[in-house]
Amino acid sequence: MTNYELVYFELNGRAGGIRLFLDFLQVPFTDTRIPRQDWPTLKPKIKFGQIPVLKILDKGIELPQSVAILRYLATKHGGLGETPEDNAIIDSFADLIQDTIIAVRPWIWSITKNLGEEEQTKQYKETLIPVIKDNFVPPFLKQLKENGSGFLVGKKPTWIDFMLADVVDRVDKIIPPDGKDFIAPLVSHRDKVFSLPNLEKRLEDRKQYIF
Repeated sequence: MTNYELVYFELNGRAGGIRLFLDFLQVPFTDTRIPRQDWPTLKPKIKFGQIPVLKILDKGIELPQSVAILRYLATKHGGLGETPEDNAIIDSFADLIQDTIIAVRPWIWSITKNLGEEEQTKQYKETLIPVIKDNFVPPFLKQLKENGSGFLVGKKPTWIDFMLADVVDRVDKIIPPDGKDFIAPLVSHRDKVFSLPNLEKRLEDRKQYIF
Protein backbone atom coordinates (compact mmCIF):
# COMPACT_ATOMS: atom_id res chain seq x y z
CA MET A 1 0.00 0.00 0.00
CA THR A 2 1.34 3.43 -0.93
CA ASN A 3 1.44 6.23 1.61
CA TYR A 4 1.61 9.03 -0.97
CA GLU A 5 -0.64 10.39 -3.67
CA LEU A 6 0.81 13.01 -6.01
CA VAL A 7 -1.83 15.14 -7.72
CA TYR A 8 -1.01 17.12 -10.86
CA PHE A 9 -2.00 17.61 -14.48
CA GLU A 10 -1.33 15.24 -17.37
CA LEU A 11 2.11 16.70 -18.10
CA ASN A 12 5.57 16.98 -16.54
CA GLY A 13 5.42 20.60 -15.41
CA ARG A 14 6.10 21.24 -11.74
CA ALA A 15 5.55 17.58 -10.87
CA GLY A 16 8.16 16.21 -13.28
CA GLY A 17 11.09 16.45 -10.89
CA ILE A 18 9.01 15.07 -8.02
CA ARG A 19 8.04 11.96 -9.99
CA LEU A 20 11.67 11.39 -10.96
CA PHE A 21 12.84 11.80 -7.37
CA LEU A 22 10.21 9.43 -5.98
CA ASP A 23 11.16 6.78 -8.53
CA PHE A 24 14.86 7.21 -7.77
CA LEU A 25 14.12 6.76 -4.06
CA GLN A 26 11.94 3.74 -4.88
CA VAL A 27 9.13 5.24 -2.85
CA PRO A 28 5.74 3.97 -4.11
CA PHE A 29 3.09 6.59 -4.83
CA THR A 30 -0.21 6.99 -6.61
CA ASP A 31 0.30 9.24 -9.63
CA THR A 32 -3.03 11.04 -9.98
CA ARG A 33 -3.32 13.15 -13.13
CA ILE A 34 -6.19 15.60 -13.42
CA PRO A 35 -7.71 16.44 -16.82
CA ARG A 36 -7.54 20.18 -17.50
CA GLN A 37 -11.30 20.38 -17.93
CA ASP A 38 -11.82 19.11 -14.37
CA TRP A 39 -9.52 21.66 -12.75
CA PRO A 40 -12.04 24.53 -12.25
CA THR A 41 -14.24 22.19 -10.21
CA LEU A 42 -11.38 20.70 -8.20
CA LYS A 43 -9.40 23.91 -7.59
CA PRO A 44 -11.51 25.23 -4.66
CA LYS A 45 -11.02 21.90 -2.88
CA ILE A 46 -7.21 21.93 -3.20
CA LYS A 47 -5.00 23.53 -0.55
CA PHE A 48 -3.73 26.92 -1.83
CA GLY A 49 -5.77 26.25 -5.00
CA GLN A 50 -2.56 25.00 -6.64
CA ILE A 51 -1.01 21.74 -7.73
CA PRO A 52 1.12 19.70 -7.41
CA VAL A 53 -0.08 18.48 -4.05
CA LEU A 54 1.41 15.53 -2.20
CA LYS A 55 -1.14 13.74 -0.05
CA ILE A 56 0.56 12.09 2.93
CA LEU A 57 -2.12 9.54 3.58
CA ASP A 58 -1.16 8.19 7.01
CA LYS A 59 -0.98 11.74 8.40
CA GLY A 60 -4.00 13.16 6.62
CA ILE A 61 -1.82 15.98 5.27
CA GLU A 62 -2.00 17.67 1.86
CA LEU A 63 1.35 19.31 1.09
CA PRO A 64 1.36 21.86 -1.76
CA GLN A 65 4.29 23.58 -3.52
CA SER A 66 6.81 21.58 -5.51
CA VAL A 67 9.91 22.72 -3.60
CA ALA A 68 8.32 21.95 -0.23
CA ILE A 69 7.35 18.50 -1.53
CA LEU A 70 10.86 17.72 -2.77
CA ARG A 71 12.46 18.95 0.45
CA TYR A 72 10.03 16.92 2.57
CA LEU A 73 10.68 13.73 0.58
CA ALA A 74 14.44 14.24 0.88
CA THR A 75 14.12 14.79 4.62
CA LYS A 76 11.99 11.69 5.00
CA HIS A 77 13.65 9.29 2.56
CA GLY A 78 17.11 10.66 1.70
CA GLY A 79 18.52 13.17 -0.75
CA LEU A 80 19.40 16.15 1.43
CA GLY A 81 22.81 17.77 1.49
CA GLU A 82 25.32 16.60 4.06
CA THR A 83 25.61 19.91 5.94
CA PRO A 84 23.35 22.87 6.77
CA GLU A 85 25.43 24.93 4.35
CA ASP A 86 24.87 22.40 1.56
CA ASN A 87 21.13 22.52 2.20
CA ALA A 88 21.13 26.31 2.13
CA ILE A 89 22.89 26.22 -1.25
CA ILE A 90 20.36 23.68 -2.52
CA ASP A 91 17.50 25.93 -1.40
CA SER A 92 19.06 28.93 -3.13
CA PHE A 93 19.23 27.11 -6.46
CA ALA A 94 15.65 25.90 -6.06
CA ASP A 95 14.64 29.54 -5.63
CA LEU A 96 16.57 30.42 -8.79
CA ILE A 97 14.61 27.80 -10.72
CA GLN A 98 11.34 29.18 -9.38
CA ASP A 99 12.40 32.73 -10.29
CA THR A 100 13.22 31.54 -13.81
CA ILE A 101 9.83 29.90 -14.27
CA ILE A 102 8.14 33.15 -13.23
CA ALA A 103 10.36 35.16 -15.59
CA VAL A 104 9.45 33.06 -18.65
CA ARG A 105 5.70 33.09 -17.99
CA PRO A 106 4.99 35.48 -20.90
CA TRP A 107 6.39 32.83 -23.25
CA ILE A 108 4.46 30.03 -21.51
CA TRP A 109 1.23 32.02 -21.69
CA SER A 110 1.76 32.74 -25.38
CA ILE A 111 1.48 28.99 -25.93
CA THR A 112 -1.08 27.91 -23.32
CA LYS A 113 -3.41 30.78 -24.25
CA ASN A 114 -2.94 30.19 -27.99
CA LEU A 115 -1.84 33.76 -28.68
CA GLY A 116 -0.64 32.87 -32.15
CA GLU A 117 2.62 31.99 -33.85
CA GLU A 118 3.83 35.59 -34.12
CA GLU A 119 3.47 36.25 -30.38
CA GLN A 120 4.95 32.85 -29.52
CA THR A 121 8.00 33.53 -31.68
CA LYS A 122 8.37 37.00 -30.17
CA GLN A 123 8.24 35.68 -26.59
CA TYR A 124 10.61 32.85 -27.44
CA LYS A 125 13.24 35.27 -28.76
CA GLU A 126 12.68 38.15 -26.33
CA THR A 127 11.82 36.29 -23.12
CA LEU A 128 12.67 32.59 -23.02
CA ILE A 129 16.12 32.55 -24.62
CA PRO A 130 17.54 35.66 -22.86
CA VAL A 131 16.30 34.49 -19.44
CA ILE A 132 17.64 30.96 -19.86
CA LYS A 133 20.92 32.01 -21.48
CA ASP A 134 21.79 35.01 -19.30
CA ASN A 135 20.14 34.39 -15.92
CA PHE A 136 19.58 30.65 -15.58
CA VAL A 137 22.49 28.79 -17.17
CA PRO A 138 25.57 30.70 -15.85
CA PRO A 139 25.00 30.23 -12.08
CA PHE A 140 24.33 26.52 -12.51
CA LEU A 141 27.38 26.01 -14.72
CA LYS A 142 29.57 27.83 -12.19
CA GLN A 143 28.24 25.71 -9.33
CA LEU A 144 28.70 22.44 -11.22
CA LYS A 145 32.27 23.38 -12.12
CA GLU A 146 33.15 24.41 -8.57
CA ASN A 147 31.51 21.35 -7.01
CA GLY A 148 33.29 19.00 -9.38
CA SER A 149 31.32 15.81 -8.68
CA GLY A 150 28.92 16.06 -11.60
CA PHE A 151 26.11 16.82 -9.17
CA LEU A 152 25.08 20.28 -8.07
CA VAL A 153 25.92 20.06 -4.36
CA GLY A 154 28.11 17.47 -2.66
CA LYS A 155 29.27 14.13 -3.99
CA LYS A 156 25.87 12.43 -4.28
CA PRO A 157 22.59 13.33 -5.99
CA THR A 158 20.27 15.51 -3.94
CA TRP A 159 16.72 16.61 -4.64
CA ILE A 160 17.87 19.73 -6.47
CA ASP A 161 19.54 17.60 -9.15
CA PHE A 162 16.17 16.12 -10.09
CA MET A 163 14.47 19.49 -10.11
CA LEU A 164 17.20 20.92 -12.35
CA ALA A 165 17.32 17.91 -14.68
CA ASP A 166 13.57 18.08 -15.18
CA VAL A 167 13.65 21.76 -16.17
CA VAL A 168 16.68 21.37 -18.45
CA ASP A 169 15.06 18.40 -20.16
CA ARG A 170 11.99 20.47 -20.99
CA VAL A 171 14.07 23.41 -22.24
CA ASP A 172 16.19 21.06 -24.34
CA LYS A 173 13.07 19.83 -26.15
CA ILE A 174 12.14 23.38 -27.13
CA ILE A 175 15.43 24.82 -28.39
CA PRO A 176 16.39 23.88 -31.99
CA PRO A 177 19.50 21.68 -32.38
CA ASP A 178 21.56 24.51 -33.91
CA GLY A 179 20.94 26.78 -30.90
CA LYS A 180 21.77 24.52 -27.97
CA ASP A 181 25.47 25.20 -27.39
CA PHE A 182 24.90 27.44 -24.38
CA ILE A 183 22.84 24.82 -22.55
CA ALA A 184 24.91 21.75 -23.51
CA PRO A 185 26.77 21.44 -20.16
CA LEU A 186 23.45 21.40 -18.29
CA VAL A 187 22.18 18.75 -20.70
CA SER A 188 25.21 16.68 -19.66
CA HIS A 189 24.12 17.06 -16.03
CA ARG A 190 20.60 16.00 -17.01
CA ASP A 191 22.01 12.92 -18.72
CA LYS A 192 23.98 12.03 -15.58
CA VAL A 193 20.84 12.31 -13.45
CA PHE A 194 18.73 10.40 -15.96
CA SER A 195 21.28 7.55 -15.93
CA LEU A 196 20.68 6.96 -12.21
CA PRO A 197 18.88 3.75 -11.20
CA ASN A 198 15.10 3.22 -11.21
CA LEU A 199 14.21 5.92 -13.75
CA GLU A 200 13.74 3.94 -16.98
CA LYS A 201 9.94 3.75 -16.94
CA ARG A 202 9.57 7.37 -15.88
CA LEU A 203 11.86 8.60 -18.64
CA GLU A 204 9.77 6.74 -21.19
CA ASP A 205 6.60 8.29 -19.76
CA ARG A 206 8.10 11.80 -19.97
CA LYS A 207 8.63 11.57 -23.73
CA GLN A 208 4.95 12.15 -24.50
CA TYR A 209 4.99 15.68 -23.06
CA ILE A 210 6.72 18.87 -24.22
CA PHE A 211 6.07 20.63 -20.92
